[in-house]
Amino acid sequence: MQITPIVVSNSLLQTLQNQEAQINQLQQEVATGQSFQLPSDNPIAAETTLGLNNSLAQINTFTTAAQNAQGWMTQASGSLSGMVSLWDQALQTATQATNSSNNQSDLNSMASAISELQANLGQILNSQYEGNYIFNGFQSQTAPIPVTGNSYPPSVNWSTTTNGQSQTFQVDTTASVTVNLTGWESVGQTAGQNYLAQAYNDLGSLAAAIKQGPAAVKTLMPQLQQDLSNLTGAQALVGGRMQRVQNTLGQLQKASSDLSQSIANVAGANMAQVTTQLAQEQVAYQAALQSGSKILSLSLLNFINP
Repeated sequence: MQITPIVVSNSLLQTLQNQEAQINQLQQEVATGQSFQLPSDNPIAAETTLGLNNSLAQINTFTTAAQNAQGWMTQASGSLSGMVSLWDQALQTATQATNSSNNQSDLNSMASAISELQANLGQILNSQYEGNYIFNGFQSQTAPIPVTGNSYPPSVNWSTTTNGQSQTFQVDTTASVTVNLTGWESVGQTAGQNYLAQAYNDLGSLAAAIKQGPAAVKTLMPQLQQDLSNLTGAQALVGGRMQRVQNTLGQLQKASSDLSQSIANVAGANMAQVTTQLAQEQVAYQAALQSGSKILSLSLLNFINP
């Protein structure tokens, strides 16, 4: 085959174009940190990256749900702690009221103190998280304890049809967690009894019993102790849920980190390798240009001796 100047020129031009394309690709990888810019650059890597990104998006959705669940339960846990502390005060006052040495004025003062505690409990039961009442099931926009001005009712009746439904957050493909308390959870109360409403109502009963005298208060004491046991049982229930969510969050964060690393491995450019290769390609390109300038400048006249 005869190697003519046209053949040499076309070959050199093709080589330079290939090197330019390679240099452009490497420069884009350096600029973006990605090993490909279009799916057509690397179809297999692009498809794999798409699948990994979809999985990461799902993990991020579950993470957000778990964080919201954690917020709900943190509010519920704090509210329960307030209830238990309040109940300790109520029991101390009730025990004091069983002393036969109290006169009616003393009993009236203690009854007023219990009424204040009941109003305080009503405030706690009306606790909200991000504008949602956390103790009223699906009726999260309605306060479970109705308030008229600053006045709380002496008793309430919570129905399973209005506040018995649980609020659940999906924190995994096959797992959800209940974030609220409705009072119908089984924490040791009598079957069919709403322990939160019962606790509230028992404070109203206690205020009335104190005015009647020690005997009436003593009759209520077993139920008051049961109320405290129910509230501490609810604390344990929420604590277990919070631990589960915390564990789930840890697993989701690890899964997110692993997926992000996988995406980087598939789609990310090896910067050390790319920058080295880019430098080599640029040197080769300059060498090709220099060689080409010398070769293409030759003609038949260069070979004719004078």
